[in-house]
Amino acid sequence: MVSRDVLHELVDSLPEAEIALAERFLKVISKEPVGPEFAESIRRGLAQADAGATVVCSDYAEMVEKLLD
Repeated sequence: MVSRDVLHELVDSLPEAEIALAERFLKVISKEPVGPEFAESIRRGLAQADAGATVVCSDYAEMVEKLLD
Protein backbone atom coordinates (compact mmCIF):
# COMPACT_ATOMS: atom_id res chain seq x y z
CA MET A 1 0.00 0.00 0.00
CA VAL A 2 1.31 3.44 -0.91
CA SER A 3 1.48 5.91 1.94
CA ARG A 4 1.49 9.69 1.93
CA ASP A 5 5.18 9.54 2.86
CA VAL A 6 5.94 7.59 -0.33
CA LEU A 7 3.95 10.09 -2.39
CA HIS A 8 5.85 12.98 -0.77
CA GLU A 9 9.15 11.26 -1.63
CA LEU A 10 8.03 10.83 -5.24
CA VAL A 11 7.04 14.47 -5.53
CA ASP A 12 10.33 15.54 -3.95
CA SER A 13 12.24 13.47 -6.52
CA LEU A 14 10.51 15.02 -9.56
CA PRO A 15 12.61 17.16 -11.88
CA GLU A 16 11.69 20.84 -11.53
CA ALA A 17 10.29 20.85 -15.08
CA GLU A 18 7.66 18.23 -14.11
CA ILE A 19 6.33 19.91 -10.96
CA ALA A 20 3.58 21.89 -12.72
CA LEU A 21 2.32 18.80 -14.56
CA ALA A 22 2.27 16.76 -11.36
CA GLU A 23 0.36 19.53 -9.61
CA ARG A 24 -2.27 19.62 -12.37
CA PHE A 25 -2.64 15.83 -12.29
CA LEU A 26 -3.01 15.72 -8.51
CA LYS A 27 -5.59 18.53 -8.58
CA VAL A 28 -7.66 16.58 -11.12
CA ILE A 29 -7.64 13.29 -9.25
CA SER A 30 -8.29 14.99 -5.90
CA LYS A 31 -11.49 16.62 -7.21
CA GLU A 32 -12.92 13.86 -9.36
CA PRO A 33 -13.40 10.24 -8.37
CA VAL A 34 -11.08 7.94 -10.27
CA GLY A 35 -13.30 5.43 -12.02
CA PRO A 36 -12.20 1.90 -12.91
CA GLU A 37 -11.33 2.74 -16.54
CA PHE A 38 -9.19 5.72 -15.57
CA ALA A 39 -7.51 3.74 -12.78
CA GLU A 40 -6.72 0.95 -15.22
CA SER A 41 -5.27 3.43 -17.71
CA ILE A 42 -3.03 4.80 -14.96
CA ARG A 43 -1.87 1.26 -14.10
CA ARG A 44 -1.13 0.53 -17.77
CA GLY A 45 0.75 3.80 -18.13
CA LEU A 46 2.86 3.06 -15.09
CA ALA A 47 3.61 -0.44 -16.38
CA GLN A 48 4.61 1.00 -19.76
CA ALA A 49 6.84 3.58 -18.09
CA ASP A 50 8.43 0.87 -15.93
CA ALA A 51 9.12 -1.10 -19.12
CA GLY A 52 10.71 1.95 -20.74
CA ALA A 53 7.89 2.46 -23.25
CA THR A 54 6.58 5.93 -23.99
CA VAL A 55 3.41 7.25 -25.58
CA VAL A 56 3.59 10.60 -27.33
CA CYS A 57 0.34 12.60 -27.23
CA SER A 58 -0.51 16.12 -28.28
CA ASP A 59 -3.22 16.61 -25.64
CA TYR A 60 -5.15 14.96 -22.82
CA ALA A 61 -7.91 13.57 -25.07
CA GLU A 62 -5.36 11.84 -27.30
CA MET A 63 -3.62 10.42 -24.23
CA VAL A 64 -6.85 8.95 -22.88
CA GLU A 65 -7.71 7.50 -26.30
CA LYS A 66 -4.30 5.84 -26.65
CA LEU A 67 -4.29 4.48 -23.11
CA LEU A 68 -7.85 3.12 -23.23
CA ASP A 69 -7.47 1.40 -26.62
